[in-house]
Amino acid sequence: MSILSVLRAALLAALLLAAHAWHPALADTAYEAHLPDDLATVPDLCARAPCKEVFPGADTFSVRKGQPPYVEAYGPAGADGKRPLLGYVMLSTDITDTPAYSGKPVVTLIGMDNAGRFVGIKVLKHSEPILLLGIPETALPRFNAQYVGKSVTDKIEIGSARPDEGVLGVDAISGATVTVIAQNQVLMTSGAAVARQVGILAPVQRAAAQFAAGNPQLTWKALVDQGLVKTLRIDTSQVGLEKSSEPFIELWFGDLNHPDVGRSVLGERGWQNLRQSLRSGENAIFVIRTAGKESFKGSGFVRGGLYDRVQIRQGDDTFTFRDLDYLNLYGLAPDDAPPFNESAIFIVRSGSFSAAWPWKLVFLGNRVD
Repeated sequence: MSILSVLRAALLAALLLAAHAWHPALADTAYEAHLPDDLATVPDLCARAPCKEVFPGADTFSVRKGQPPYVEAYGPAGADGKRPLLGYVMLSTDITDTPAYSGKPVVTLIGMDNAGRFVGIKVLKHSEPILLLGIPETALPRFNAQYVGKSVTDKIEIGSARPDEGVLGVDAISGATVTVIAQNQVLMTSGAAVARQVGILAPVQRAAAQFAAGNPQLTWKALVDQGLVKTLRIDTSQVGLEKSSEPFIELWFGDLNHPDVGRSVLGERGWQNLRQSLRSGENAIFVIRTAGKESFKGSGFVRGGLYDRVQIRQGDDTFTFRDLDYLNLYGLAPDDAPPFNESAIFIVRSGSFSAAWPWKLVFLGNRVD
């Protein structure tokens, strides 16, 4: 470990101790604020979050929709009784878990109008002790306020504007550079993800995968050796727990649309049944857990809600899953398949996803019960 890493770790530890000592006096702040247990999964986001605070003029909001999720913001009904669609509200951690200085994401509620302009931003929870010592916590809301009126189509960077390059600048928070760089990424990534879904930005188009006929029945070892089935292992230290020889969670996953994977994992009959249930452009991803005690589905899942611990990411796109995107996976066909204690098939229903392009399964380690 470098000297810089040691000093950074020591500083963070000292700040955490001091911040926790101050915490009782800061009960009305966003630092380590208690959020509703079902904030990440409940269909009616705005029943749990102050959506009106980030979208002035809106008085009605839809339930969560889309992949990744957002809600629609509507204004008062006109003479014709119809409510105009004013824009959208999103919860940052539905879209990205970009860590700030503390290693945890800043949970942010974001309002965006129909043109892609930010109209309101509110931090619901952060874990940045640096904002409690020497830097007032109000510095983060002031930083966020610089984005109001700016658009997801703008090039926004921390620092001075560069008009000749079309770059808009926003002022940093002195002493909290890592925090604001992460927050800039959170705001722009979240806004762009929703903007692509609703037509403000052009969606990314990827050519669909074309699979050649191969081996109809591969062993599990062959699937792994050929890179058709991959693993995601999260160590306990990666989620802030003491280091252990056992992983926090170990997942194996693969694309069942691939004939070699589908036939080998499900068997011929199971794969054909799955194919018949899929619509054009849909992709089925299987996931199993072979180690660890934490569920990748989450115990707080409710009907109509989201599976908030796993996502698929491809480039700048994030694909999430609802209850209707889930199918049971009861067993694996290969004789040498590992034992597992949790399983699922998730359906990616977005035309922006293509297995022909690099993609990855993401486990949101900050979402644990």
